[in-house]
Amino acid sequence: MSDTLEITPQEIQLNATASNWEDAIKVASKPLVDSNRITDAYVNNMIESVKKLGPYIVIAPGLALGHARPSEAVKETSFAITTFQNGIKFGNKDNDPVDLVVILASTSDTAHLSLLQKIVTFLNDSKNLDTLRGATTHADAVLIANKINGGNQHESS
Repeated sequence: MSDTLEITPQEIQLNATASNWEDAIKVASKPLVDSNRITDAYVNNMIESVKKLGPYIVIAPGLALGHARPSEAVKETSFAITTFQNGIKFGNKDNDPVDLVVILASTSDTAHLSLLQKIVTFLNDSKNLDTLRGATTHADAVLIANKINGGNQHESS
């Protein structure tokens, strides 16, 4: 494993469905739970944070950044990105409905910063957002991961 954090195509889910915002966080977290990078406790921490603090994780129109404080529920700093077929109401009047959820899990206050910077750079470009929202295949996920990672990642599948 390299020192540089990267997102893999397996951490990008496309055209998922969710019945509500809690379900959206669970669905978006699934690749990280399944790969044992985070536990269900971290997913619950993210949901409890929104219940306590409101929909602060909805940071831009249609975009939520699910996260909670670093804890032992995070086994490995990681990210996942999920696009949703249906817009989901998180309760943020300015930025609902949400169709894109990024999950951030960090083992410390700083471990995630390099990858977060790559993802923010990617998401700040409206063409990239359009590409992500229009993506439907694993090949699309590979291209998106490569673009976020700066073109360093090669995957054969």
